[in-house]
Amino acid sequence: MQRSTIASSLCALALLSSAVLARGEHPFETDAERKPLLVTHGSCVVRNVTIHSAVGPATVGDVLIEGGKIRAIGEVEVGPDVLVLDGTGKHLAPGVVDNHSHIAIDSGVNEGTLSITADCDISDSLDPDDLSIYRALAGGVTTARLLHGSANAIGGRHEVIKLKWRVPYAELVMRGAPEGVKFALGENPKRSNSAPGSRFPDTRMGVEVVFERAFARAAEYSAEWKNYRDAKARGEDLAPPRRDVRLDALAGILDGTIDVHSHCYRADEILMLLRVAERFGFKVKTLQHVLEGYKVAKEIAAHGAGPSTFGDWWAYKIEAYDAVPQNAALMDQAGCVTSLNSDSAEMMRRLYGEAAKSVRYAGLDDVRALALVTINSARQLGIEARTGSIEVGKDADLVLLDGEPLSSLAKPLWTMVDGEIQFQRRDAFELETKPVSMSALSEPDRSAGVAWNPNGGETIALVGGRLHPVTSSDIESGALVLQDGLIVALGANVSIPAGATVIDVTGQDVWPGVIALGTPLGLFEIGSVAGTDDVSEIGGDQPDLRASASLAADSAHIPVTRTNGITRAQTGPSGGGPLRGQSCVIRLAGDTWEELLVKDRDMLHVDFPRVANDAKEKAKKGDALKALEKKFVEAREYARLVDEARIQGVAAPAFDPRKAALAPYANAERRVAVHAQNAQTILAAVRFVREQKLDAVLYGCREAWKVVDVLAAEKIPVVVGPVLDLPTDEFSPYDAPYANAAVLARAGVPFAIESDDAENPRNVAFHAAMASAYGLPHAEAVRAITIYAAQILRMEHEVGSLAVGKVADVIVTRGDLLEIRSPVTYSFIGGVRQDLSNRQTQLYERWKKRLSRH
Repeated sequence: MQRSTIASSLCALALLSSAVLARGEHPFETDAERKPLLVTHGSCVVRNVTIHSAVGPATVGDVLIEGGKIRAIGEVEVGPDVLVLDGTGKHLAPGVVDNHSHIAIDSGVNEGTLSITADCDISDSLDPDDLSIYRALAGGVTTARLLHGSANAIGGRHEVIKLKWRVPYAELVMRGAPEGVKFALGENPKRSNSAPGSRFPDTRMGVEVVFERAFARAAEYSAEWKNYRDAKARGEDLAPPRRDVRLDALAGILDGTIDVHSHCYRADEILMLLRVAERFGFKVKTLQHVLEGYKVAKEIAAHGAGPSTFGDWWAYKIEAYDAVPQNAALMDQAGCVTSLNSDSAEMMRRLYGEAAKSVRYAGLDDVRALALVTINSARQLGIEARTGSIEVGKDADLVLLDGEPLSSLAKPLWTMVDGEIQFQRRDAFELETKPVSMSALSEPDRSAGVAWNPNGGETIALVGGRLHPVTSSDIESGALVLQDGLIVALGANVSIPAGATVIDVTGQDVWPGVIALGTPLGLFEIGSVAGTDDVSEIGGDQPDLRASASLAADSAHIPVTRTNGITRAQTGPSGGGPLRGQSCVIRLAGDTWEELLVKDRDMLHVDFPRVANDAKEKAKKGDALKALEKKFVEAREYARLVDEARIQGVAAPAFDPRKAALAPYANAERRVAVHAQNAQTILAAVRFVREQKLDAVLYGCREAWKVVDVLAAEKIPVVVGPVLDLPTDEFSPYDAPYANAAVLARAGVPFAIESDDAENPRNVAFHAAMASAYGLPHAEAVRAITIYAAQILRMEHEVGSLAVGKVADVIVTRGDLLEIRSPVTYSFIGGVRQDLSNRQTQLYERWKKRLSRH
């Protein structure tokens, strides 16, 4: 009889996760819960699973693992004593190889004192107990290269590790991986944003000189030692040259025993480094981040460097402003061995999804996309013979998922390193055993008086697609008719008006436009350039600030965001305060801020004073909260006196712009956005809202799951996000940010989802997708960024669903809205078809032509 299958292991896991929690308690995760129940002892067979090898198309078969190695793939016969893991309906992928990480490093990653610190070694600072290792395993990462920071033109040496949490140091390090040194170019080593003028180099010119001087001296040093060794071989008796461990590392680069891996961004500096390397006779092994690599892709390929970039990060500093999400695909097309990296303990948990972005934006095929985070990264590190793909003879570094690895709706069920299970999913929130029920949703019929008008404006008919009204059942192969900014007809049997512009969307999906809440769109351009950042005012409480008149309608972020299906956004201040100012709602189409503007002063944003979770007197109001309450009381009194003076015809109190602006919010005439993150702050905010009798929405609420009973009782709407986030403390379940929305939905809390990402509000659908992967029903996840978001804005009568009489904010996708691989093919805002090009697509098209010319 064969040993227990995965089914029995999952039963045991269910027992582990089903401990009954008393009311008011919340799930937690300690080391005991993190220990996998499934033990293989390095040998097992995964049966009848879809295998994504990363080197060929997916197939269904078995994978035999013996002694931590993959021994056979296909139809495998095994003896009765072999552990069988049933993979039916599941997907097996190579573990992610993260080329650029800073986890598991104790006491910082930068030695910033000097421009050259090649004598430093990350191996001296490894921390096998870092919880980030476990959380990365939960995202399917099995191997990571740990790098020195980028404060130095020539930094310290790296370490490659296999992700095994809380093991002895010797088991963490991947023995035999080639040695490498971290270089850095651009803003970081010249300290543009931290301490300019404090250390040479202070310019890119200086960075080049550091390399030139360093390798000239290293060549001399190597020659000195060669001369010494030659003399010793001749029998001469002489003193050795002075030993310099820093120059030893540089000499190792020159003789090819140590690889160079360089942080870089701009095309000019990339070429500079390649040419310096060529002059001194060595190769640059990888270029890290390399956000303008697409501009010099042919040169990178000719040199033989491997670029390792980001999926879509951009605009966080001036060096990143020309970043495009097609970067990896273009460099791959040029013949570079290309990978994606995280540089983030959070993003490394979802690198499969980052790979999917190259499918979305550049049409890369699934196999080549998966290679970006697996075998290509292994090739760049010189460990491809051991890991990175599912092939016979390689280490059994494998991930079992409940969907395709590139699907944003899939999640890892277990992660195996060297044949041993290092992570096994547990349902801490009981969302699998106690799933979320779909909430009933209907809306008033607004079709009265709305019909196609033969004398009206242009008529557009989208025909043949699958319609997703959101508030009613999907319509297969339907038609949607737009005229004069409104939806005038939709259904399966709609007559197409004569003269309509017909767009065939057969095989595609039609959705209401996505609504992005809590963004800085139009107020923010480049993170490191203060002159482009208008999101945060100084001077304390500024309730009379409004975002609308400061919107930059020509911001590159608006079309970039629109291309991903966002048609409306809430934009406003995100700092200062506690009374930050007032946001507005915009359509993502218009030449001026007045044309963008849909609803001015929609909410007042309040940064609620934080209460620590471990505060000794949680119920005691601090000075900041007392001051905030006083502001609201004074505003109400000011409004009362103004009204009384008007009624009695007497002089009103002296005009106070702050009190006048705050008054309608204090009197619940307008909505207040209360930003609170941790559990005790949320509870204090709820109490404040109740005592002040406000019309309020809570924003952020990263720990809403801890106090969901209170939120359910109060029925205060919550805009939760980011979903793509790390847990807030060491005892929170690894998937707490992912499950947060589902926990709220199950309890009946009104909610919507935001990205809370200044550079990438375009990715809000991917936040909803992750929530869906971890327990939120798919339809609820779609609603969270459409109709529920509209309800938060009190605009559900206009937008948020497909219904006759509503504003024609409509998008079409080639696939599921929540799937990263599904691009937006059409966007209509107010019934007007939008141009889906943007700064990034234009850069892509320009430099793709250069690639074809060379």
